[in-house]
Amino acid sequence: MPGYLRNLKPWPPSHNLVVNGLRATWIIVVLWYEVCTFDHVLHDCQWPDIHQPDAPNTRIARVLVVADPQIADHRSYPNRNFLMKALGQFIIDLNLRRSWHSTINRMQPHAVVFLGDLMDNGRATMSNSEYNAYAARFFDIFNLRNLSIPTFFLPGNHDLGLGDEFSFSLEAATRYTSHFGPLNHKTTIGNHTVLFINAIGLVEEDVARADRGYSYDNWPAVAGGSVEFVKRFSGHEHTSPIVLFTHIPLARPFDANCGPLRERGTIRQGHGLGYQNTLSNEASQFLLRSLGPSLIFSGDDHDYCEYSHPLPFPSASGSTAAREITVKSFSMAMGIHRPGFQLLSLISRVPVMETLTQLPNSPPSLLDTPCFLPDQLGIYLNIYLPFILLSVLSLLAFNAHRTLAGGKTHTHRQPGVSPRPKHSERSPSRTNNDYELYQRSLGQSVSEDSDEDPMLLLPVTKPAGPTYSSKFRGRSSSSWVFYLPGRRRRISLSLPYSKANRRVHEVGLLRGFFSDMVGVAWPPLLAFCIAAWCTTHV
Repeated sequence: MPGYLRNLKPWPPSHNLVVNGLRATWIIVVLWYEVCTFDHVLHDCQWPDIHQPDAPNTRIARVLVVADPQIADHRSYPNRNFLMKALGQFIIDLNLRRSWHSTINRMQPHAVVFLGDLMDNGRATMSNSEYNAYAARFFDIFNLRNLSIPTFFLPGNHDLGLGDEFSFSLEAATRYTSHFGPLNHKTTIGNHTVLFINAIGLVEEDVARADRGYSYDNWPAVAGGSVEFVKRFSGHEHTSPIVLFTHIPLARPFDANCGPLRERGTIRQGHGLGYQNTLSNEASQFLLRSLGPSLIFSGDDHDYCEYSHPLPFPSASGSTAAREITVKSFSMAMGIHRPGFQLLSLISRVPVMETLTQLPNSPPSLLDTPCFLPDQLGIYLNIYLPFILLSVLSLLAFNAHRTLAGGKTHTHRQPGVSPRPKHSERSPSRTNNDYELYQRSLGQSVSEDSDEDPMLLLPVTKPAGPTYSSKFRGRSSSSWVFYLPGRRRRISLSLPYSKANRRVHEVGLLRGFFSDMVGVAWPPLLAFCIAAWCTTHV
């Protein structure tokens, strides 16, 4: 075996190897999970029209559907202290920025729809300046001021408030419309009629209608409300397919299956303070009968769900059932592992003469598919946290081993102290020289005529200082040296370690440990900050 291989010591590793190894590993982990994982997860996310055959007279409008971002504020987690609130808000905002930046850059939609619950506490009582700053944060996270594509908003129960609650602001609806647009509205995208229904107002009006014993046919609709909007729209004939957007899902049977993409449970009717899981059966049938939608998108539930509602008559696309897709929340803080969004492709056909009139394409003219984002909370809990514990234990074990090894070395050979020679190695001349030096230090000459009694003990010298022995661990020793004729004598006394000595060893371990912790932590933290800035700005 070559000589240099025999000199290699696989254990314990050197200090530089341990620290630099942890640094490099942490940087790789941070760059992967903070930058690359978003592109990796979205790599297979494609628009549903990508497999459609190309036709020169076909036009495709691509719509990105986002549900329940619920931008958090200081009211979102009332049981947390200020530091935990600020940290939670920072992490959630950063995740939303990364998710949005990756999604919008990769998908490049023609239009964007937000399905409500834009802000977690948009309904709360607050000053106008605070609400303006809150809304500005929403637009800044999603960079909507700089987007040149149409963006449509729908109100949710966290935006307006549902029911009578003293903590809900009476100005919530006015503030919402001033920043995000009307509560009920319609538009045309890709020759498809798109309806945005204020489901919060519909629920409140539905409760008032039921309490008074009216049916929807004879109910005097509230001016400017959701019922009036639906009745006015249904009073005209519409030939293009209708896509309905509502924040609250429509009613369905109690045991309705949501499909394999749902993480857990199903959607069931129920209500509580400020929320209602689904519309009532009467309100749901009112929408299906009056609008005959070809496709329905809803939010509020935070998890994915797909269900088909039977229609009383065929829709404009010829279907006898309306598929409803409950879109996953876009936020990591909504109780699901994988946030997500929905892609909608609206396909229409233009006549050969390239006139301005577009005709609906033959079915299927509406295609949609879900896409899922990384499990950010799982990354923090299952990747970062175990790796932090592993790094701490590794550095602690290494520094403990280094401290113990250093103590043993100090025990056997103290710097600046030569080992005691054996008696057999001491020459008579060396002994005489020592004695002669001592006599000269007293101002006496060394001769045979000296009056000094050679049998008297020499004065005790200054203690040589404490020395440490591995034989008596946890103890120290003090020694005194004196001379007898022809011999040098030493007396050693073993004493327990003092508190000061014990403290020196403890500080050495802790100081080395914390120094290594800082040395390992700052490069990946710097990489985290750079990655956070790049993924949200580049």
